[in-house]
Amino acid sequence: MYEKVLLAGGEWRPRALVLAQLVEEGYDVTAVEMWDEAELLLRKRPVKPAVVVFDLEGEPQPEAALSTLMKLADPARVLVLSTSGTLSADAVRARGFAHVLARPYSVGDVVIATTSIARGAA
Repeated sequence: MYEKVLLAGGEWRPRALVLAQLVEEGYDVTAVEMWDEAELLLRKRPVKPAVVVFDLEGEPQPEAALSTLMKLADPARVLVLSTSGTLSADAVRARGFAHVLARPYSVGDVVIATTSIARGAA
């Protein structure tokens, strides 16, 4: 497959599990802990990733991060992982992101959604 995926999430355990499974499925994944790191990568790289997976868990300013993400990446290529502690799935969709998974979800759910987005983005 070898599509490039940018994975951003503040919680290391879920990020590590998703990273491992995406790599196992053949994706070229760059994983970062902080939204600031993801933002910097999106601003600096001339070629955008096929998919951005952004986990809102632990994000101190989810609304601001999503507003910036909307400007830096095609929302059709973004998968937002939401949680009731930050923003609900409906609130994320209202901001223009169609691909949203709300907790609880499985690592497999994230991989399936990523694959669907990557195929649509190709």
